[in-house]
Amino acid sequence: MIVCRIASALALTLMLAAGAAQAGEQTVVLKVANATCALCGPIVKGTLQRVPGVKAVTVEEADEFSGAIATVRFDDEISDVAALIAATTNAGYPSELAD
Repeated sequence: MIVCRIASALALTLMLAAGAAQAGEQTVVLKVANATCALCGPIVKGTLQRVPGVKAVTVEEADEFSGAIATVRFDDEISDVAALIAATTNAGYPSELAD
């Protein structure tokens, strides 16, 4: 009986700890303007990766119908969407949240 309670308490503690570890992560999708050439995607990606708190970045290159799309996973306790948008804008690639 005591072993079951200890095991249950341990399992609950581990689940809560795992949830807390990801509580600060957020993923956003940005529409990036002016990123129309093959070199633009890597520049946008590198720019976003240098923002403190960014965990992962993927960039889909622009096509004839739309600009580049950047998907960014970041720690929202360290950074925010405004910092991501400022980084791309300051690099010459204005961005905004995708619909």
